[in-house]
Amino acid sequence: MSHQIERCDFIDMLEESAKFHRSIAVTLKGDTRFSDAVRDVVTEDGADYAIFRDHGRVALTDILDCAWKEPLPASYNSKL
Repeated sequence: MSHQIERCDFIDMLEESAKFHRSIAVTLKGDTRFSDAVRDVVTEDGADYAIFRDHGRVALTDILDCAWKEPLPASYNSKL
């Protein structure tokens, strides 16, 4: 059974990348791959887009997969 990332998980990851300035690895249709941080996630004319720092605007429908480039930094707060 293969694990498919859900659309809401994609959007959450993209928004978290924008909020915390964390880079993600992205795979687009056509097997294009890049790593970049998201500047914003927007909806225009009913379509969702991620605005990347170095790669510009990408339609969410073109994103096949995304993953964190590095693990979340350890925090002392998580130990409380």
